Amino acid sequence: MKAIRAVVTASVGDAFTELGRVTQPLMETYARRCGADFVVIDKPALAGRFGLPARYEKFQLFDLLDQYERVLFLDNDILVSPDAPDVFLHVPVEAFAAASETGFSRAALDIELTQQVLGALPWRMPYFNTGVMVASAVHRPLFDPTRSALKAWNAFSQADSRYHPAGEDQAYLNYLVNALTVPFLDLGYRFNHTRVRTDTHRRFHSHFIHYAGPSGFRYGTRIEQMRKDVKVLESPTALSLAQALPRLRWVLDRCDRAFVSYVFARLRGRNA
Repeated sequence: MKAIRAVVTASVGDAFTELGRVTQPLMETYARRCGADFVVIDKPALAGRFGLPARYEKFQLFDLLDQYERVLFLDNDILVSPDAPDVFLHVPVEAFAAASETGFSRAALDIELTQQVLGALPWRMPYFNTGVMVASAVHRPLFDPTRSALKAWNAFSQADSRYHPAGEDQAYLNYLVNALTVPFLDLGYRFNHTRVRTDTHRRFHSHFIHYAGPSGFRYGTRIEQMRKDVKVLESPTALSLAQALPRLRWVLDRCDRAFVSYVFARLRGRNA
């Protein structure tokens, strides 16, 4: 008999292990609140078997969806708010769920390139970010690492200079959801608040804060920013203030030493 729920993240390699020390305690606490197991993919399994790069290790979900009825996948650079609701209750079992970023990122290019490589099709679904995904056992075929389409896409994306490795699995999964006409539910940005959004001072209104996307360097390195934000999330008073007074959060972000250093560096660069 299958276990019912799992919250899953992937943490393969030293850099991701360091990130996980910051993010995974909050994920594990959230999993317990949702009545789910917490699973960390920390060993590469697909490179040797299928020749896939490490960035495709989230496709180990193919095996996990044979063990669990439902999974929530979270990228390892996501902080989960202590007041985040149970996302499984928001998603019907038959729906594959993720947050749309159609108006951001490289959606148009990804849609164009995947169809050039894998074949034209009617593109009906919003373009979504794969950092947060809710899937059921019925969606297991999406993560099948033996698909010829995945091998073709991997070969193209490694050879073509227009493509950045970080988005390879995202473009492919978006294509496959359309190709297989999988029922899709848009989770909304509060379940995946990435840095493609410009309102970073409102990030504490969101349930899952995702430190992917542009502009993170303005507030220090990614892990530095996350460590600072964990302190806010772990303090009920600080979190309440950040949620109630986003303008104050905007000011505090820009008073941060890392942001001030960024501003002065930009000014020196302009005057050089």
